[in-house]
Amino acid sequence: MMASIDTLGGVAEASATTESRAAAAVARALDDRQKDAAAEVDRILEAAVLVIERGAPSTPRVADIVKQAGVSNVAFYRYFSGKDDLILAVHERGIGKVRDYVEHEMAKEADPVDKVVRWVVSLMTRVQKPESAKVSRVVAMHMATSAEQLVAEEEHSRPLRDLLAGAVDAVEEAQDPEAATDAIYALVTGELRRHLVMETSPDADTVARLVAFCLRGLGISRAAKAPNGKR
Repeated sequence: MMASIDTLGGVAEASATTESRAAAAVARALDDRQKDAAAEVDRILEAAVLVIERGAPSTPRVADIVKQAGVSNVAFYRYFSGKDDLILAVHERGIGKVRDYVEHEMAKEADPVDKVVRWVVSLMTRVQKPESAKVSRVVAMHMATSAEQLVAEEEHSRPLRDLLAGAVDAVEEAQDPEAATDAIYALVTGELRRHLVMETSPDADTVARLVAFCLRGLGISRAAKAPNGKR
């Protein structure tokens, strides 16, 4: 009887080992597929940006993006339901990069007021770069065509607002940080959109006036440190 129990135990252990190996094999296969899919999506998104840059101000065609990415239509529609879905993904990815850049710039400052200045200046300088402005313009104009995409745009941009909110919350002079954050965010993003639509670029004086206006809204009368370290 004891031998039978030992035998059963050995069989169970062997079965469990086989199952765990099988599970590991499945996990590896799924991981490889996920990596391949992520790489393919990256190629499509990079291709979309290149096609937008070349064809601006026209909205890109899926056929051109597929050709640039070197993928099939089947592969494209495996990941995106259509052009609107792709543009949303391009916007989300672009906002992520902008957020990382702005956060990096803000980290250079210790004073929360100077962090607010960095936030404003970092965003406004993005529209001064021809290639990024060209892509942003096409994406913004396309997303303005439906309420659903405008809502998605607001959701994608929330991390940028959160960066500003963190700085404003720490400003001692701010009487109503939440209202101040909303006002500054609306003003700066509105200016960005205006320049994108009008295909203009703000000069240094324009940005300086915008910064000064935002600081006055926070109750700041002193001069904030300029991003280049000068006052």
